[in-house]
Amino acid sequence: MQVTCDACKRSMNIPDEKLPKDQAFAVTCPGCKNKIKVDQHLKKTQDSATPPAPATPPAPAAPPKQEEEALDTAGMVMNQEEFEDDDDLVIYDENDQLALILDETNQSAWTQALESRDYKIQYAKSPEHAIHKMKFTHFHFIALHENYGNKDLSTNPVYKVLTEMPMVTRRNIFVALMGKNFKTLKNMQAFQKSVNVVINESDIGKLEDVLKKSISENEIFYKVFKETLHSAGKS
Repeated sequence: MQVTCDACKRSMNIPDEKLPKDQAFAVTCPGCKNKIKVDQHLKKTQDSATPPAPATPPAPAAPPKQEEEALDTAGMVMNQEEFEDDDDLVIYDENDQLALILDETNQSAWTQALESRDYKIQYAKSPEHAIHKMKFTHFHFIALHENYGNKDLSTNPVYKVLTEMPMVTRRNIFVALMGKNFKTLKNMQAFQKSVNVVINESDIGKLEDVLKKSISENEIFYKVFKETLHSAGKS
């Protein structure tokens, strides 16, 4: 869908699959940083769903009760507040690497380490918010704490989504798992947890070196893997 900035008239193309269904959202113009409300896709949906007028007008419906009108008004206010509280949909360049940090305790350390590797950073307010972001944005890196959202891994919805993700999607995301009971760079533990690297919290001061080593090894592995698929005619 084409979106044009009201301020600088710059045009942006937002893929249809990235549009939140039945929901307005805001997008920040990459040129002038103006905030644009996007709801054209809702109007198209409503227009296409409108049935043709019947040949004979139906009998007028009974007027709604006062209580029902109040309920509808409250719902409209709630939807508007949800839109205002929603994050802007930021437009990134094609080659930008995006990282989602889900570790409030070590957030500043993750931010510093990932920004030094030129990642564009996003955060989430809750596990549910994180899942919403993952649904509409392809992240190249996800930093997850084992107790994110005050839940352990066995009950953490974010971890569940990651482990149940189709492999064709999952292999393009580097997942780093932080916790107190891991041995940093222990490949067997990472394999058991279905992540790319595990990091002990005591090694937070070495985070940049750990990421440099683990990301480099992952890139080499998947380079060979993808070349093998290509030579076998499966990519």
